[in-house]
Amino acid sequence: MKTKFILITCLLGLSSLNAINGQYIKGKVCSPNGLPVANATIIMQTVDSIYVHSACTDSLGLFHLPSDLTDYRLIIHHLLYETHEELCCGRQERLIYLKEKDHSLQEVIVKGARSLFQLTDGKIVYDMPLLLKNKVVGNVYEALLQLPGVREQDGALVLAGATGVSILINGQTASMPLSNLIALLKMLPQSQLESAEIMYGSSPEYHVRGASINLIMKEQARERTLEGQLNSTYFQKHDESYTAGAALLYTATPWSTHFNYSYDINHEKTGVHLYAHHPYHDQPKIIEQFNRGSRRANTHYLRMGVNYTLPHKTKLALTYTSQIKTAIRHREYSEGTFAHSINHKTNQTPVQLHNILLSYTSDGGKAGVEYTHYHDYTSQNYREYRSAKNRAFITRLSQRINQLRIFGDRSHPVGSWTLNYGAQYAYAHDRSYQCYNHVEKSDAPSSNFDSHLTEHTAQAYIGIKKTIGDKFSLSASLTGEYYEFAEVKVWSAFPTLAATYTPSSSYLFHLSFSSDKTYPEYWQLHGGKSYLNGYAEVHGNRFLKPYREFSGQLSTILNRRYTLTLYGNYLKDYSAQLPYQVPNHPLLIYQVVNFDYKRTFGLNIILPFRMGRIWDARLTVNTFYDKVKNLHFHDLSFEKEKCVLYSRLDNTIRLSAKPDIKLEIAGAYISKSIQGPLDLSALWNVDAGIQWSFWNNRAELRLKGTDLFNRWTPDIVMRYASQNLRMDIIPDSRTVTLSFTLRLGDFKSSEKRIDSSRFGTH
Repeated sequence: MKTKFILITCLLGLSSLNAINGQYIKGKVCSPNGLPVANATIIMQTVDSIYVHSACTDSLGLFHLPSDLTDYRLIIHHLLYETHEELCCGRQERLIYLKEKDHSLQEVIVKGARSLFQLTDGKIVYDMPLLLKNKVVGNVYEALLQLPGVREQDGALVLAGATGVSILINGQTASMPLSNLIALLKMLPQSQLESAEIMYGSSPEYHVRGASINLIMKEQARERTLEGQLNSTYFQKHDESYTAGAALLYTATPWSTHFNYSYDINHEKTGVHLYAHHPYHDQPKIIEQFNRGSRRANTHYLRMGVNYTLPHKTKLALTYTSQIKTAIRHREYSEGTFAHSINHKTNQTPVQLHNILLSYTSDGGKAGVEYTHYHDYTSQNYREYRSAKNRAFITRLSQRINQLRIFGDRSHPVGSWTLNYGAQYAYAHDRSYQCYNHVEKSDAPSSNFDSHLTEHTAQAYIGIKKTIGDKFSLSASLTGEYYEFAEVKVWSAFPTLAATYTPSSSYLFHLSFSSDKTYPEYWQLHGGKSYLNGYAEVHGNRFLKPYREFSGQLSTILNRRYTLTLYGNYLKDYSAQLPYQVPNHPLLIYQVVNFDYKRTFGLNIILPFRMGRIWDARLTVNTFYDKVKNLHFHDLSFEKEKCVLYSRLDNTIRLSAKPDIKLEIAGAYISKSIQGPLDLSALWNVDAGIQWSFWNNRAELRLKGTDLFNRWTPDIVMRYASQNLRMDIIPDSRTVTLSFTLRLGDFKSSEKRIDSSRFGTH
């Protein structure tokens, strides 16, 4: 225990070490209207024009140059702006405004087309106001799906060329379940998005590994404001759902407070037809089960916070986030050749998530402490009728999780290099139980458990950044991690590397490498059992291991518009939920299991094109080779491979400028793919939407149809060795959405993510 305390103390103490800072010149580069200019080249010379140092601005337009000069010359180059040169005296921070390039040709003014993105510090930084111009989007989440290479599949976000992706807001590193994160992003208006940073190898100061997207919100420039937004949305699938929300922001320098609230009423239909040839002695047993169900829940989302800006660009922030889910009702009915069953799930108390974060940010780093509490108490009432026997039971499931996280980060120049270092410690305690009770005189399972799990994770990292001239930049880092869970104690190292080479202003190359580890959900590790119907059960896995990820990408960007990316991913001990037919016993088990590995290699191409100011389009093509292997899948083994093609064409047509009416049509296709030994059918969809903006763009009315032909849900087949089944999932992805947004003043909000991705009993 003493050793552990010393280790944690040393790691946390690292974040507060203050190395000897070199002297440096800092500044910010802006466009004529005050927006930051990313990827501008800054050249520093002596007053007699002798080269000293150079740097590139980041996504916020910021730069720093190590130097002890008090008199010097700055020259700023950017493709879209005129070269700026000025003589400087003193060491105060510089604020530099650039002038846009205009090329006069006879009596016609030709303006240089602005690039949608820049590449800086290993990040692909998209200009979101430019990207979203004429797009039919109503919130930050819909704007996120407009990023090239980003799509939604089966409720998860997918980034082409990456094994997974984390979403950050203003650099906040906490996480939450994807469904909750999506709801919060939908509360934020897209008009406040300044930029989006795609990182295939995330910098360690974000405290996430692998690929991530950092959404940067616009800063409020005025000293006193009261702003807000009201929004409401109606969704029609098979059943209807509703969302209504409000947001307020009050700023009175140096204080600012924000309030966000959303209320969702959600109703979904579920269904699957299962056809199985079950291995039963010498004669396969034919089983057909037809499941129908519905899910209902009402959810309150609340977020409030206060920020206080101190002198010297330091800031204190206190934020509280709450998500409370009520009126939860899951009902499923199953009938078929094997059994009939009725399965009802309700919550005895609301599902609650509470999070509080206190953070301190300065020009040289940040530090903070975060606490999260999660509680879920579910009851299942199950009745089953078979020819041989009947059974009925009530199951009570509970999960209570408390998490504490402490972090600290520092960054400063050392000579011509930038040094980053920091540490994080996280503690989690999970108290979960599952209890089966008999009903009448029927048979009931005995897989009860009542357990306490404790998790410790300590991390420390060090990283460097270097810009060489105006053509080459490099960043690298190494993170060390100590992980302790139950009887498992593991030390790990996670390297990252990013390099950019710009031989000319018309094209560049970017190389990145990253590593990561993905941990299983807490509930899976308890080894519990739950019942779907008389034939299918869901089993936990006490022996489930985290899996390691190694990813590499090589991109070339032509004319700052066209992107080609070669990528490869290797996932050791990859895990996924798979079905398994138990031999000689009529039972289908769904269980998350580890593979030996999963490996992908692919090419992603993004081609934007337009016709005048009326038609704007983008073609995305991603083709990859996917291979999985598992030598210990229950009593079987498998090795499977597949070449997969994904393509999408987005079209935006401006029907009218006055009134402002836009039309959007998109189509996508995925060829047949695999998940372990499973074969997934090909998918395609067509989306269409129209948006009317009025009242000086303060009000928007949108009508949108998603997956109009209901073809974005796969059918699943597993036929290998003794396994033989087919699942036809009843699609409910076709959605018609009518939404209205009203903005009162300029709205501003800043969200973060809360780490509850491993919470939940279902």
